[in-house]
Amino acid sequence: MENTSMLIAVLAGAIVLWELSAISFTNKKIKVRAEIPGQKLGIGIFAAACALIIFVRWGVDMWQLIGVGLILLAGVLNFLMKNGLSEYGAYINGWSTSYEAMKYYDVESFENNRARLRISSTRREIVFLLPEKDLQLAIAYLDKNKIYDMETYRMLKARMEQERK
Repeated sequence: MENTSMLIAVLAGAIVLWELSAISFTNKKIKVRAEIPGQKLGIGIFAAACALIIFVRWGVDMWQLIGVGLILLAGVLNFLMKNGLSEYGAYINGWSTSYEAMKYYDVESFENNRARLRISSTRREIVFLLPEKDLQLAIAYLDKNKIYDMETYRMLKARMEQERK
C-alpha cells in the first residue's frame, strides 16, 4: 500500500513538473489564445475523483496526502496553461503541432459568441473555441502558413489527383 502511494505521488509530481515547464515555455509563445471544449471541467472532475478514490481506497496517511495534494495542484496548474496558435503551430497542454503537420481547418459553428475551429492534422483533430474577434486572427495565422479551409483543401487535393493521372 505504501509503495502504491509513493508511486502515485511520484507520478503526480512528474505531471506537476511537466505542467510547470509547459507553462513557463509555451504560455509566452501563444499569439491567439483558445479554449479546448470541456477540458477545464473534465480535468477538475478527474482530479477530484482521483482524490476521492485514493482516500476511500487507501485511507489517509502522509503519502496519500502528498499524492492527492500533487494531483490537485496538477489540476489547478492546468487552468493556468494556455492553449492556442503561435508562430510555430498549435499548442495544447504544452504539446505542439506544427503547421507542417496540419492539413486544413473548418469553422464549424458559433455558440455563446465563440467560434468552434476544427483543425485536421496528421496526428489528430484539434478543436479550439475562440472568441469571434480572435477567429480572423487565427485564420490569418493558418492562411499565412498555407493551411487552407476544408473546401479549398479538397479542391486542391482533387486537382493534384487529376494531375497524377
